[in-house]
Amino acid sequence: MTDSLRFRDPALLLKTIPPRVARDLLERDRLGLSRLSGSAGQFITVVAPTGFGKTSQLAQWRKEALATGSLVFWLTLDGRDEPLRLVNGLAQSANQASGRFGFDTPFIATLERFSDPLEAMTAWLAEAARISRDILLVIDEADRAPEATRTEALSYLAGNAPANLRIAIGARPTERIGFDGNLVNAPYTRIAADDLRFKPGETISMLASALGKAHDVEVALRLHELIEGWPLGVQLAIASLRRNDDLSGFLSAATADIRRFFIDRLIDRQPDAAKQLLIRISQLDMVHPELCVAICDGADIRDDLRKLQEQTPLLSQAEEGEWMRLHPMAREVLDDRYRRIAETERRAMSARASEWLSNAGLFEAAAEQALAAGMAERAYDLAEGVVQQMLIAGRIGAVLEWHQRLPVEDFLRHPGFWMPAAWALAMSERHAEARPLLDRIEAQPTLQIEDKFEASLIRSTIAGFADSGDELNDELRHWTEPPSGARPQDVPIYWVSRGLASLHAGKPDQSRLDWMRFEGFDQSDVYTPMTLGFGSYGIALSHLWEGRCALAEQVLRPALTKAEAQMGRRNLVTCMLAALLARARWDGGSHDEPASLLALRLDVLERQGLPDALLNAYLTLARMAASESRHDKAFSLLEELRALGVTRSMPRLHFAAQCEMVRQHAKAGRGETAGALVRQLEATFVSQQSQFPKAFLSWLELQLELAKVHAALAHQGSDHMVDALHDVERATVLASALNLGWEAVEARLLRSLVLERSGYAAAAAEIRTEALSLAEINGQFRLSTQYGGVGRTGLIGQPGPVVEPTMESVSGAAILTIKEREILGLLAQNLSNKEIAIALDLSEQTVKWHLKNLFLKLDGANRKHTVARARMLGLIAA
Repeated sequence: MTDSLRFRDPALLLKTIPPRVARDLLERDRLGLSRLSGSAGQFITVVAPTGFGKTSQLAQWRKEALATGSLVFWLTLDGRDEPLRLVNGLAQSANQASGRFGFDTPFIATLERFSDPLEAMTAWLAEAARISRDILLVIDEADRAPEATRTEALSYLAGNAPANLRIAIGARPTERIGFDGNLVNAPYTRIAADDLRFKPGETISMLASALGKAHDVEVALRLHELIEGWPLGVQLAIASLRRNDDLSGFLSAATADIRRFFIDRLIDRQPDAAKQLLIRISQLDMVHPELCVAICDGADIRDDLRKLQEQTPLLSQAEEGEWMRLHPMAREVLDDRYRRIAETERRAMSARASEWLSNAGLFEAAAEQALAAGMAERAYDLAEGVVQQMLIAGRIGAVLEWHQRLPVEDFLRHPGFWMPAAWALAMSERHAEARPLLDRIEAQPTLQIEDKFEASLIRSTIAGFADSGDELNDELRHWTEPPSGARPQDVPIYWVSRGLASLHAGKPDQSRLDWMRFEGFDQSDVYTPMTLGFGSYGIALSHLWEGRCALAEQVLRPALTKAEAQMGRRNLVTCMLAALLARARWDGGSHDEPASLLALRLDVLERQGLPDALLNAYLTLARMAASESRHDKAFSLLEELRALGVTRSMPRLHFAAQCEMVRQHAKAGRGETAGALVRQLEATFVSQQSQFPKAFLSWLELQLELAKVHAALAHQGSDHMVDALHDVERATVLASALNLGWEAVEARLLRSLVLERSGYAAAAAEIRTEALSLAEINGQFRLSTQYGGVGRTGLIGQPGPVVEPTMESVSGAAILTIKEREILGLLAQNLSNKEIAIALDLSEQTVKWHLKNLFLKLDGANRKHTVARARMLGLIAA
C-alpha cells in the first residue's frame, strides 16, 4: 500500500472503533476521570493482566469524557504498529471523532508528507493543541506494539502533550511501559491490577445488580474473598448464575466454574516449566524470585516467574519490592498436584525454603516451612522467637494455631509461647484455658513486676471477654495505676480495662477519659491487638451507651477504615468496630449498610469479640430481619444469642435476647407470648440474682422492667396500666442512674403510651413530644420513626417508613419549652438560681427543676457545659 493510501487503510479504521460498554458495567467513582485530576492525571497508564477489566475501564473513561463534552480518540495497537503507523492510526482516529473541530482532509494531506515519525507526531500534537476542546486519547493494547513504538513514540507523545490533551494507555504488564524515555519526566498516574480489583462493596453491587432483591450480602462477600476481587471472577460467577438459575447453589456453582477457568485457561495452558514452578511454590504465602530459585535448587526460573506475573492473574505484585502473592484459588487447584510429588522431595524443598526465609529474617514463614520439612524442634524455636510479634500484629488465630500444634511437653519447654498464648486464649471463647497457664506463669520464682502487671492485665482481659464485671473490678483494685516499670505496650491495655469497668458502672464520661488516655499510643512500637482500634471502640461504645448514634459514627467510620487496612476485615478489633458502626447506622436510620458491615463477621465476634460488640451485632441483625418481615430469622438470631448467654454464663446476652423477643412479640400484638417470656425472665432474675455479677444487676433489672412494659402494652385495655406505670417509672430511674441514653428515651416514650392508655392524653402528649425531641437530637431516628406517629397503633406503634436523617431534621427550638428557653438565656448571663427566680417570678425550687430538665435535654454536665452545648446547637447566640 502506497503512502497516499495509508490513511484509508481499513485495518486502521477498525482499530479506531471503541468497544461497547457492557450494560452491567460497574461505574466506580474512585476510578473516575474526575478523581484523577491534576498534572499527574494528564497521562494515565492502566497496566494489568488479562481478566482485570483494563479495557472496560478505558471504555468507562471514554463514556465519562463524552458526557463532559470532550472529544475522544480511540486506538487499539498491535504488532504492526511501528511509530509512523501509530501516527497514521492517531490521525485516522482523530479524523473520525473530531468532525468540524480539526484533523480534516487538508491536515491529513499535510501529515502524509512526513517520513520521520517524531516530526509527524509533532504535527499531530500541534493540531490537537489547535482544537478548542478537551481531548481524551485512549490507546489500548500498548504492550503488543513494537519496541520502538513503546519506548520512543509513546514516550514522546506523553512528554509533549498539550494542556487540552489527556492520554490514557492500557497495557498488560511489561517493564517497558512507563519506565523508558520521556515518560520518566512526564507526570503520570499508574492504575495497576490492585486498583482494578473490586472492593467488597463493589462485588456486592455487581451481584445485587445481577440478582436483584434475591442477592445475599454474605454470599457476595464469600465470593469476594474467594476471588480476591478479581473482576473476571465476578463476571464468571454472574455468568454461572444466569446459566444455572440456581440461587441456592450459586456459590458452589460459581466456585466450580472459576476453578475450571483457572485449570483450563490459566494453569494448563502454561509451558511445562511454568506449570512445575507453580506447583512447587503453591505452598508459599508470599513468593520472591530468589526464594523460588532456592526451592527449585538453584534453577533459574526468573523469566518464567516474570511472565506468570505479567501475563496472568495467578501472581499479583505485593505492595513493595519483588514479593508476589499466588492467587488462593490457584493454590487450592495446585495443592492436589503438589501432594503427588514424592514426600522426600517435598521435605527437601521445604527445608531449602525454611533456610532461605530464616536468612531473610522471615522467621514465622521459616517456621512453617520447617514444620512442613519435618524439622519440628527447629520450627518451634523459630516460632517462639516471633510469636509475640504475631500477637502485636493482631494475629490471634495464628498464635492459637501454634499453641494447638505444640505437644504439651514441647509447649512447656518453650516459655516464650506462654504469655502470648495466654493473651490469645484470654481474647477468645477459650478464655478459661488461660487461667491455668497464668497460674504457671505467676508461679515462676524470677517473675518481675512488669510480668506480674501483664499477668494481671490478662486476667482483666479474661474478665472482660467473659463479661464478668465483678472479676474485672476486683483485678483492677490491685493496680490503681500502671507501675513505673510496666512495658509500654501494656499501659494502654490497663486503660482499656479501666474504661470498660467505668462504662459498666454507668460512667460513660469517665470511661471516655480512660480510653482517651492512650490515643497517643497507637504506634507500632507500643500497640497490641487490645489497643489498636480499642480507643476508638471504647469512645464509640460510650457514645452508644448514651444513645448518641451520630457521635458514635463519627468516631467509628475512620477507625474501621484504618483497622481494615492494617489488620484485615476479619480481625477481632475490626469486627468489633464494625458491630458498633452497624448498630449506630441502624439506630440512626440506615437500612442497607449495617448488613454489609456485619456480613462474614458474626462468627469472629462469637469466637473472639467482647460481649458488648456481640450483643450489638445480634440485636442489630435481629431488628433488621424483623423490619423486613423475616420474623423466623429474627427469632432464630435472638435464640442463638440467648443460648450463647446461657452456655457461657453471660446473663447480659441472655437478658438482652429474651427482652428483644418480648419487644418483637409485643409489637406484633402477641400479648400472651410476650407475658409468658417476661414471667420466665422475672423468675430467672429473682432465683439467680445472687449468681449474677453485681456490676450488671441494675442493667439487667432495667432490661426486665422495659420488657414488662412492652408486654403490658401488648394487651388491649387499661387493666395492666397501673403496674406498667410503676415498671416504666422504675425503668426511667435505672436508665438515668446508668446514663443509658437510648433506654432513657425509650422509657419516656413507653411512659407516654401507658399514660395515654390510662386516659391522661395531655400529659402523655407532653412527655412524648419531649422524648421525640431528645431522640432526634441524639440521632436516634429509629426510635423517632417507631414512636413518632407514622403508622402508630393503639399498642406500641409499628415503625413508619425510615427516612435517612439530615441535619435539618433536628429543630433546636423544639427541644425546649418556652420557660426553659427563658431560663437558658439567663443562665448564659451567669445569673444564679436565686437571681433567675427573681427575674422570672418563680420559686428557686422551680428553677432547679427546670435546670435539671435543661441539663438532661442538652446533655450538660454542669451549668457552663449546658450553655456551651446550647450555643453549639444554635439555641442561644454564640
